[in-house]
Amino acid sequence: MKSLNKKIFLTIFLAGGLLSFLTQTGRISFISGTSFGDFKKVNYVIDGDTIVLENGEKVRYLGINAPELGQPYSSQALKLNKKLVLNKKVRLEFDIQKRDKYNRLLAYVWSGGVLVNEKLVKEGLAVSETIQPNVKYQDRILKAQQEARKNCRGIWEGLCQREKFSRKKSCVRIVRIQADAPGEDDKNKNGEWIELKNFCDYPVDLKGWLLKDTSSSNAYLFPDFDLGAQKKVRIHSGCGKDTESNLYWQCPEGEYAIWNNSGDHAFLFNNKGKLVDDFEY
Repeated sequence: MKSLNKKIFLTIFLAGGLLSFLTQTGRISFISGTSFGDFKKVNYVIDGDTIVLENGEKVRYLGINAPELGQPYSSQALKLNKKLVLNKKVRLEFDIQKRDKYNRLLAYVWSGGVLVNEKLVKEGLAVSETIQPNVKYQDRILKAQQEARKNCRGIWEGLCQREKFSRKKSCVRIVRIQADAPGEDDKNKNGEWIELKNFCDYPVDLKGWLLKDTSSSNAYLFPDFDLGAQKKVRIHSGCGKDTESNLYWQCPEGEYAIWNNSGDHAFLFNNKGKLVDDFEY
């Protein structure tokens, strides 16, 4: 009986040691409440946060948003994503919601012990975008974003250059966001807006500048528009006739308003693709 107990103990001890080794080397990850999928080969990388598996399933990375194709730093995000996952076997980790409205899988993607979602944010090639109730790695991804910003990586490079080489900030800055429109936001889109101000004593040509939030769908490309010296302009979320002090984001109007009442993050890029200001609430 004692001999049997020793064998059982030895088996448990060895199994525990192997499990510890695999966990520490990143070959396997266990997190309380985690739901893992099988290892799947990545056949195609669509952009910085979307891939296609060998079985044809599309996977959208949870907790982040990378620039859309054609937007600043989109090519860099695509390149890094390919390097991390293309033609490799990755493991998917799910949160509360497993699919989105487009029937794509929603997942945290692990490749060789690296959490790809986090890595893209840490390199400044994606930003944190938490969508409830999928919050498993919210704190971890936010910490990665803070590190990227502090170290001037990726999209944050423009802000760092501004602070390093000039004592003054960009002429044009985001000064206010009215996120909660009177009544129902989606039915009163022009009741919400974002306001920019030109702090310089000369006009600034905003043609080709880009204003966006953290999502993949909301981006406003400025038309041929000069913002006068010391002047403000409001960009409303609905449709209307542009003037010197009011511009309109969606013409024709989309189904939804732009800014989340619970909190959002705005990014302003100049016509050279450099981030000149951001505003978080």
